Amino acid sequence: MTGLVLADIFPAEGEFLAPEEVVVTFDRGVPVAIDGETVSVAEARLMLSARGEAQGIGRGGTLALATAYRALEQDTVSGEVHLVLYAGRVSARPRPTEEHNEEKREQ
Repeated sequence: MTGLVLADIFPAEGEFLAPEEVVVTFDRGVPVAIDGETVSVAEARLMLSARGEAQGIGRGGTLALATAYRALEQDTVSGEVHLVLYAGRVSARPRPTEEHNEEKREQ
């Protein structure tokens, strides 16, 4: 990695990268993959921490996993959760069943 500097990875202070979507896959409540790559819980936390820090999210790995788990436990303990990391925040995209339920409530 010659010539790689922090500016290549992290934005300037006060600036943010474009929103980043991350897919966390759970099996019985345990994170087992990030974006389809099999990981341990510790690896998931480290990967999410690094990606969260680039978006200005303090304690990014812990916050991202907690957000993903809360979104997951609304329906089940296994499956995928799509997170969006952006501008110092972590949010979960609605799961298909949630979107469907929202549409029905609005009608």
